[in-house]
Amino acid sequence: MYCPVCFNDTLKIASSGVVKLLFNGKAKSTSQFFYNLSQDKDEELLQKIEDVVKDYFIYYSGFQNKDPIENIDAYSIDFKCENKCVININHKVNVIGLLFSQDELNEIVERLAKKYNIPIDLKDLKR
Repeated sequence: MYCPVCFNDTLKIASSGVVKLLFNGKAKSTSQFFYNLSQDKDEELLQKIEDVVKDYFIYYSGFQNKDPIENIDAYSIDFKCENKCVININHKVNVIGLLFSQDELNEIVERLAKKYNIPIDLKDLKR
């Protein structure tokens, strides 16, 4: 990926960090998880995602007037430039496709939305 400071293709995801999930641009303080690429297996990473989505859907299912969830963002600020550039802490990078696939996220969201009766209208889920 391209570094926002030096504009070289030198931006890499850190071996460990935090991923935050946003649902229609909103999140709870628990809508994040810690990853460690040197220790976490794919199944463990997907379980962490599922736990965050489940927690949010349980919370959201208590709302009386639920707007359909139209977008889910997953981002991290834990990236490093190989040129040792200082990257602004406000620079958030999408991790879908880096840590997990869109299809894996879609499967989790579809399954849990049905379970917790959450209306979803994600463009990516329409196949």
